[in-house]
Amino acid sequence: MAVSKEQKALYNDKVRPYKDALEELKKESSTLKAAARKNADMEPYFMFRNAIIALKSCNLMVQMSTLSHEIQNLKNDKLVGDARKEVANALNELVKIVGDQIDEGLTENQDRLEKIEGINPARRLKLLLAFRETMQNLKIAVGTGKWRWYFPELHMKLTILARNLMDFKQYGAAKDSNAPYYRELQEHMQFLTEEAQTAAQDFRSKYELASQDLADLQSIQKLFEMLKRIFVFTGNKTEQQKIQISLDSNKERIEAIIAEQKGGKKKKK
Repeated sequence: MAVSKEQKALYNDKVRPYKDALEELKKESSTLKAAARKNADMEPYFMFRNAIIALKSCNLMVQMSTLSHEIQNLKNDKLVGDARKEVANALNELVKIVGDQIDEGLTENQDRLEKIEGINPARRLKLLLAFRETMQNLKIAVGTGKWRWYFPELHMKLTILARNLMDFKQYGAAKDSNAPYYRELQEHMQFLTEEAQTAAQDFRSKYELASQDLADLQSIQKLFEMLKRIFVFTGNKTEQQKIQISLDSNKERIEAIIAEQKGGKKKKK
């Protein structure tokens, strides 16, 4: 059904404030990027602020797409796509600062954390929670289209960000609720383990329902191995046992697929 002139006019009127807000955010982002180029020491802090701007922009775009659907019965795929890119780019920029390692020792990120020592555990947690909320809103907007299979990568990237934003030494030293940022550190750790499990589940769904790509199972293995290191670090024996079972099962699946692929190649020869 075609969109009427009245519907278009109403939509344009409703989204005008959102467009104006987006323009202001773009200007602020450009200013921050220019400032970051001039001051290397402050660049990480500018990029953290820029990530917040990206999340705000993403949420505005999602809201505009929702209005388009409500008023015009028309999903705005371009807006949703641009919103997805905002989140992905923000994650990539932050991971450049704190590192993209997922398989190194848990306390080997200390030198990178020094670059953002002015961002305390409470602010780090707040940023991570903002990413999660924004991604949930975006996932609803994307719906059941092909782009839903992009979310495993986003959750993986958010897991890596959460892992490398965590000061595991500070976490280990915070023995009771009187320690500085005890609650925030506990919540950060919970966020990290939950996000890793979400990413693993999304990769499994993607593999089984869409890709049949061995790389997805290998991503799950990396996530499980990271979780095992965390549970060993925290002394959670129950979760250690659970994740070991998942690790072994996934490893067997990977090895079986590789063996089958090798067998197929030999037959072709």
